Amino acid sequence: MPVLRPLLPTADKIFPYLQAIDEVRWYTNAGPRLEQFERRLAGHFGVDASEIVTSGNATLAIAQSLRAVGAPPGSVCVMPSWTFVATAAAAIWAGLEPHFVDVDRGSWAIRPEDILDVAAKRSVGAAVVVSAFGAPLDVDAWHEFSRTSGIPVVVDAAAGFDAFRLNRLGHNGLPIVVSLHATKVFGVGEGSVVIVRDAALAKKIRAFGNFGFAESRNAYLQGVNAKMSEYTAAVGLAHLDQWPESRERWDALTSAFVDEVNRMPQLRLAPAFGDGWVSSFGLVELPPTISATAVADLLAQRGVETRRWWGEGCHRQTAYQHYEHSSLPRTEYLSRQVLGLPFWLGLGRQDVRLLFQALDDALREAEVRRCPGRC
Repeated sequence: MPVLRPLLPTADKIFPYLQAIDEVRWYTNAGPRLEQFERRLAGHFGVDASEIVTSGNATLAIAQSLRAVGAPPGSVCVMPSWTFVATAAAAIWAGLEPHFVDVDRGSWAIRPEDILDVAAKRSVGAAVVVSAFGAPLDVDAWHEFSRTSGIPVVVDAAAGFDAFRLNRLGHNGLPIVVSLHATKVFGVGEGSVVIVRDAALAKKIRAFGNFGFAESRNAYLQGVNAKMSEYTAAVGLAHLDQWPESRERWDALTSAFVDEVNRMPQLRLAPAFGDGWVSSFGLVELPPTISATAVADLLAQRGVETRRWWGEGCHRQTAYQHYEHSSLPRTEYLSRQVLGLPFWLGLGRQDVRLLFQALDDALREAEVRRCPGRC
């Protein structure tokens, strides 16, 4: 049982959009398919099309957004260590220096007071608030923090395609970056979208991804090429066509996963998982006496693949070890106890039940190994 099996639209569903590309011979540079895709994304998120910016991937989109909000080059970008390494990579590509802080025990997200603690000692140019595996955030509260502190905030909602829509977007101009990678519930292969309820800021983010061009061939910003092609947009359009059905299937899988976790009181779900939104990550927090590594090894022996998606935190990754970080006890705890289980379209309720039977067996064996003869 693999931990992940991405599922994108099949060739027959994409083909009509490819034919439309062939007819006009417009393959990239804001063509008609991309414009159509962005309009439909705007409908999904409940915003105006002027508040949607697509990009080549979420790492580029976070970097574009950090540049657009005016984070001074060379300044510090505060972010959680409990995140995927792309968050730190994006800040560095935007000319900023990561500073890793701890996360809240309940939400797995950073706290405003920890950003202010860093700002009292260092020159903070921006903060990246990460939605943990797609969980909703109080975006309006973060906007208020940004307004009162003067620290620009960008939201890394990589897995938040479903959670960050309609009333969960907030009513402010914070850039919210959503990944459209193949591993997400809504994927196009490689790609991303920034939702920002500020048309002027959206225009600036787009310009940073288009060589710094806006209405003319004069580059008024030092940008890069992060544009999404017509072919990628074609995959996105085909995926939007089938999204209602796909979402129903993700919702059914989520319900089955939650039911099994509820039968095992020693386990905890990821923050807000099952609370009316879907994600492509099925995670459990194990009891404090048993490590995720031990359980992963035992499940592997039973043919079940698992993943410690965020490893031991960014501050432990070789490329980022030399950057400063605050005290990280909760991050270090989560890195030991959180395990990603198989979670993908194609798993039925019986498959999920068998998965958790294997997990229950692995937990029992891990406990016996921890204290043989005494437990």
